[in-house]
Amino acid sequence: MRFACGLILITALSSSASGSPPDEAVDRETLQAIDAAQRSLNAAPDSEANRLTLASLYLKVGQNRSAVETLQPYLQSHPDAPKTLRLLAVAYLREEEYSAAKDSAERALRFGQRDSAGVQVLAMAQLGLQSTDSAERLFREAVTLDPNSVEANLQLGLLYTNQRKNLPEAIRLLQKARALQPNLPGTYATLGSAFLASGDARQAANSLETAIKLAPDSAEPYYVLASAYRQLHEDDKADATLKAFNVRKKADADQRAREMRSRADYEEGVNLLSNTDQLDKAYASLAKAVSELPTFDPGYYRMAQVSYLKGDLQNALASIRQALQLNPLEPEYYYVLARCLEDSDPPAALDAIRKAIAFRRGVPDFDDLLRELSSKRHQ
Repeated sequence: MRFACGLILITALSSSASGSPPDEAVDRETLQAIDAAQRSLNAAPDSEANRLTLASLYLKVGQNRSAVETLQPYLQSHPDAPKTLRLLAVAYLREEEYSAAKDSAERALRFGQRDSAGVQVLAMAQLGLQSTDSAERLFREAVTLDPNSVEANLQLGLLYTNQRKNLPEAIRLLQKARALQPNLPGTYATLGSAFLASGDARQAANSLETAIKLAPDSAEPYYVLASAYRQLHEDDKADATLKAFNVRKKADADQRAREMRSRADYEEGVNLLSNTDQLDKAYASLAKAVSELPTFDPGYYRMAQVSYLKGDLQNALASIRQALQLNPLEPEYYYVLARCLEDSDPPAALDAIRKAIAFRRGVPDFDDLLRELSSKRHQ
């Protein structure tokens, strides 16, 4: 099995480097920062700095589509803004929209400085499009532009390792990335794979053991480590490590199966929503979706819609509040909350619809409800 850890990092846009995907949990401090950034953007919608700040916060919490929606309007009047184009390219990468990422990254380099970070973003887009020759050339350029770039060294080393070519160079690049930032598990895992491919099982085992200490839930390093132990004739260690790999792979497979079942139940529930005679069946399907995947906030949102349509405001409120607890950044959820509260708690409903509009302006339903609630308040 070939170990791969395709990393899409973000030091192209900020001074922090991270070897793991963004944490999608939104803590209170981050939520407050997003709220403040949104207010700043609403006050000065033509400010590129405000849009970059808000979009970067969205990327930090995994709200990639919101980042795209924040950045795109600025390009309508400023089509040659390299900072916005680069951040947009990263957002597209996160969404695996590689053609759009490539276009944005190329424009960013055309209109702005050709630096290592920008070249890396373009290289990642090319890699996503399976243009490995172009990606390799660009990663080499990125390393030349900034020899101390953790990501450029790591990505080029990873590419060589996956291709099983230039292994001595891959090891050198990965060792440099490790020296520059010693706490990235992906670097140790890839370095272990490179050592193993080059015939140095002992060095491979050392690197992979460190990768597992740093990220014990990642399955792939266990498989490669088991192969290294086998080559070292440490069969007991190999058997135990392979068993740990199988446990983690089964957990991953079970999680994917739950996600697929949840998505199927969700889609069935959404389809049934269009028929008012099928609301009970729709609710049952949506309830199955969230029972399979309790963190699936769209399921709770749709359950709230069904309860609202049935006039069951108590359950509607419970469901939409659960959706908001899981994802407090979705404007549509605040709209449904406002609808649920418009008679029982008009001030809270007004706060909710204002929050919806703060997150997403120009939605007619939001504006209509705000006018309706404001009118009632002044009657």
